[in-house]
Amino acid sequence: MIQLKDAVKSILPKPLVKTVQNLRYEASIRRLRGLDFHLNFPDRFILEDIIIPYFVNRSEFHKILFVGCEWYTKPYKKYFKNKEYWTIEIEPQKAKYGSKEHHITDALQNLSLHVAENYFDLIIFTGVFGHGINRKEDTEQAFAQCFQCLRAGGILVFGWDDKPEYKPFPVLEECENLKKFAPYFFPPLATANYIVKDCPFGHRFDFYIKPN
Repeated sequence: MIQLKDAVKSILPKPLVKTVQNLRYEASIRRLRGLDFHLNFPDRFILEDIIIPYFVNRSEFHKILFVGCEWYTKPYKKYFKNKEYWTIEIEPQKAKYGSKEHHITDALQNLSLHVAENYFDLIIFTGVFGHGINRKEDTEQAFAQCFQCLRAGGILVFGWDDKPEYKPFPVLEECENLKKFAPYFFPPLATANYIVKDCPFGHRFDFYIKPN
């Protein structure tokens, strides 16, 4: 017996079926928080409830860069409303999800073309390695730019999926420019390397400081 969903698939054009499937998936991973939709994954709870509030509440972190823009990062501008909040995203159509005052449409590998050296106090670089910045040479350049544009004592939060199917190469072991940073003990999580519990993607956050 043919199920209704299979019958609908056979009638609708394939592009429309794909669109419907994408919409259903997006609906399944959204969660409503206040008036905004957020990504309903464990790593985002850690980011939004622990990591971001810690830096928002500390005055020494004023100039902040968030790498990558999507529908679920749009609410972040509210978190950083009292900071100088910057975003960078290579896809022009996603600029609407970034900072209204300080958005860069470009690759992270070109960051120093847009800001001075030692400019930022904090860079949050999560969910991009393996999902846009994939090649080793691009990853090296991305971290080189982070190092160049962070002030001495500035913090890099690197969030990534530590599973073979999601990481293009062993980044902690092989990325030379990442090794220029020193580990930063993040007090709320009591570690410099935090593996998110119950995350199907093996997401983790590694915290670094630019040495003086």
